[in-house]
Amino acid sequence: LGHGQGLIRLLQFSGNLASESKQKHQLSWWNELIKEYFTPKAIMRFTLWRDNQRNEAKPFEIGVPILPRFLLVTTQSGVKSMTLTLDGARERLYAYGHAIVECVAAVWTYKYNNGYTVALRGPLTVHVVVTAAPSTTTSPGAGNILLKFEDFQFDASYHDKYIALESIMGPRSIESPKGYLPPPSVTTVGTGTPTTANTSTSTTPRLPHPSASSGQSQWDEPRVLISQGFIPGEPVNAFGIPQATMRCLELAESVAQMSDLIVFSKEEGLGPLGKCLCFLLVC
Repeated sequence: LGHGQGLIRLLQFSGNLASESKQKHQLSWWNELIKEYFTPKAIMRFTLWRDNQRNEAKPFEIGVPILPRFLLVTTQSGVKSMTLTLDGARERLYAYGHAIVECVAAVWTYKYNNGYTVALRGPLTVHVVVTAAPSTTTSPGAGNILLKFEDFQFDASYHDKYIALESIMGPRSIESPKGYLPPPSVTTVGTGTPTTANTSTSTTPRLPHPSASSGQSQWDEPRVLISQGFIPGEPVNAFGIPQATMRCLELAESVAQMSDLIVFSKEEGLGPLGKCLCFLLVC
């Protein structure tokens, strides 16, 4: 570790997220993926900011039991692929068998079925550790070890939204540049000599359009006009993720806060009301 192995492992994880497969709509597929890339006690720290402003943040700590459900709900919300872009990422050795991959300008891109692309941008820090590989895993040259993520932290400082041109619906028409008139049409007279339809001379240069401004370029690009166009509704909320995904994270956060109560109820074998009263008395 410390020489790019952790970064390669992170890119391999991104490759799995980017694959488009119907199996990604099954919870078992995500369970296997998380099991392969994350340690049993790993935590994903995910911070979102509202409307690209540093006024309201939503920090989440997602454990391994919730990670597959989080990714499944995101996929079921119309996400067909996800990718991690790690321009300028660096890896350093933290301890024996433990490396840290850091990228100050990481991009987590979500591509949606309705044509939208949402890119979450911000710093990414991932702790990669060496673990013992299962007996069924055999990789030439890798021995009996497997690299996994122990801590995955992404702070989505802001997000961008794009839409594919083909997703913009409506009748289209091409508008010619206003800088110059189109060339005069050419007709032929009885002798077969070509002449222009609007002049008796052989060649006439293209003249400026009356409405053209003096500072306008003569090589203006043509524009496409979309009459009564419309686009699909945005698939994300003000924090840049689907509302169903946000709801999943909020519910998981509430359950995590009740973990002590759940453990106490199992140990004492009490009902909902009894365990709440006893738990309050004990505390």
